[in-house]
Amino acid sequence: MDDPLNTPDPIPTDPLVDPGFAPESSPLSEPVLDLTPAFTSHQKLPEDRRAGVMAMYADAAERRRGFRHNLFLLLGLTLAAFILSSWILVRVDSPFGIFSTGPQEIVRAQLRALDQGELRPAYDMFSPRYRGQVSFDTWHELFITHWRMFHADVVRSETPAESGGGVTLEIYLHGADDKDYRARFTLIRTDGRWWIDDVHWEQEPDERELSRT
Repeated sequence: MDDPLNTPDPIPTDPLVDPGFAPESSPLSEPVLDLTPAFTSHQKLPEDRRAGVMAMYADAAERRRGFRHNLFLLLGLTLAAFILSSWILVRVDSPFGIFSTGPQEIVRAQLRALDQGELRPAYDMFSPRYRGQVSFDTWHELFITHWRMFHADVVRSETPAESGGGVTLEIYLHGADDKDYRARFTLIRTDGRWWIDDVHWEQEPDERELSRT
């Protein structure tokens, strides 16, 4: 039998506590941050990037414009050189025909060399007999004295005619001195090629003077 004097005291009961409930803590005093400067900086950053991107595109566009300018300049110079070369060839080649060969080819080559001032190649087209009689210095002096006559446009060419084992070809030209000339070339074939064996230049009479008389 239990001793009433030794009866234990009842265990005090705590109020029910909700496990999901947390006691509300008193708010701590925190410094107030001014967000205005950060917001302004955030707004300026895209503008700076946009300016950098625009500068990059502008630089790329400028390089493209410079490249196109240089390309057009190169194409223009190439076209001008082609037109000039074609003009030089046409002024000598046309009277002879595009597919002329043989003695006409040698005469055309010498006239082209004379027109361009290439005296040594032009002199080397003479036959060994001619070069034995007329030295290069003598022929060079003749060219210097009458350079306006040799710097001429070919007007027309006669049909080559056989003469004494060779070929005679007459060429009509208009010189840089505004005078008309007729050059008679005599060509021979030796050692498997044609040579200019002789040439005579004569001034044609002025038709205007003849009409006046």
